[in-house]
Amino acid sequence: MAGIYEVDLTGKLQEIGDSIFIAESEKTPITRLLRRGKKPVAMLCDWIAQKYPDRAFTGTLDGVDMTSFNKSTRVMIEGYAMLMRTEGWLVTVLAQLVRTAGVKNESAKQAADDAIILAQMMEKQILSNLDTRVESGSDTYRSRSMYSWLNPSAQSVKPVDATLRPNVLNTYTGAYGSFTPASLTIMLNSMAGEKKGPVNLTAPMGLSLKGQMSSWPQLTSASTNTQKSVSSFNIDASEKKLINAVDTFVFDAGTVDAVPSFYLMCTESTGAVSAYSPLSGLFLDLTMWELCFLLNPSTFEGVDAGGGPRGWHAAAYILKCLNGQGQGYVLTNS
Repeated sequence: MAGIYEVDLTGKLQEIGDSIFIAESEKTPITRLLRRGKKPVAMLCDWIAQKYPDRAFTGTLDGVDMTSFNKSTRVMIEGYAMLMRTEGWLVTVLAQLVRTAGVKNESAKQAADDAIILAQMMEKQILSNLDTRVESGSDTYRSRSMYSWLNPSAQSVKPVDATLRPNVLNTYTGAYGSFTPASLTIMLNSMAGEKKGPVNLTAPMGLSLKGQMSSWPQLTSASTNTQKSVSSFNIDASEKKLINAVDTFVFDAGTVDAVPSFYLMCTESTGAVSAYSPLSGLFLDLTMWELCFLLNPSTFEGVDAGGGPRGWHAAAYILKCLNGQGQGYVLTNS
């Protein structure tokens, strides 16, 4: 008896799920954690910082009058704000008429995606090593990024005063595989010395560096001062878990809370990760940072002249480092 089989059917409808699943994270943790500062009134922003000077403590002779006086000084810090704008979105007339799986309103979907992209762009810029600059010709205004703020050397534009720049010992630029507890101890001791107290740091870092630090409890130093594996994982028998992650590192000089970052040290011209991204990290005192908006992240709708609805998102902001001392970074691509 003849019959029709599934393979013989023509005009079959394509089965598509009712949701769109996006693999990449929408989270931009550092941008969200930064304290919001006062709204700037111009693209060039400045603020004042100071450091208490060291004074001799030799004592004072009885009966000696005061004949000379000293002072504490303050330093001006400057930087430029920047305008960040997405490439925008457009939904044509025909695109609005076509039903797409998982999308009820294509214009709303494109606009929402564009807003997420702006947040990712800002996170990447803030976590880069780009210096501030003034708009000139084809060069746009640019806010100084975190790596540039924490540079022990003088920046090329609006350099931070030497008395407020971190010590070079706050940084590590060797191979990430050689970054050991001793390396972090040197960094933290230097940071605590600058702050004159233990530091409490949040550390966004690439996964490879995070994994390197998570492996520290599993290693011991051999006689040749090399690291050898003791065990591969911690085991939680009651939960039937193998645990290979450490998020908090407590040292005498301070505490570090490690946060995986997927937007660190990306390439400015493309937005793609670089060789530095998985291997580097920042060690931040979040009380010393402010994100200040001239223009809060905003939605703009373009004029539909017949081609379809369109729009974009933009923000104007400056990242302020109130004082870079007591902070540092790991920066390496090998």
